Amino acid sequence: MKYILIAFALATSVAAIAAKPYGMAGCGLGTQLMGKEGNQILAATTNGTGTQTFGISSGTSNCVTATQQTAMIRNFIEANYAALVTDMAKGQGDAMKTLSGFYGCDTAAFATEMKTNYERITPRTENATAVMANINAVIETTPALSSTCTHAI
Repeated sequence: MKYILIAFALATSVAAIAAKPYGMAGCGLGTQLMGKEGNQILAATTNGTGTQTFGISSGTSNCVTATQQTAMIRNFIEANYAALVTDMAKGQGDAMKTLSGFYGCDTAAFATEMKTNYERITPRTENATAVMANINAVIETTPALSSTCTHAI
């Protein structure tokens, strides 16, 4: 029983680390400069200059929880629904660029996939939650996005 609990604790901690948009150095400017897979020693050194504390206090520099990230994305989609679906259909536009930034994706790759998967993403009725879920599914199933979107939820 003891070993089952230890295995469960390790599995859940690994899953929690994998879901975050930063590596072992934690959130902060260092992680944004080095990336999730970059040199974590340099990222931790940069974070140690006070940028990590600022990021945690202000909710910037990747220092947001998945719940906060989800809420920001959903609120953005809901507030900009008409402009966003129009931009997705065209494969370009400010609303889509902004959403791409929320997900931490390469704007060109994101725009291409949103246009390609437009019918799959947009439901017949206006529904921000469904659109967000569909975008997440496209990101997860598209190698070009799943490997590069740093804030995918």
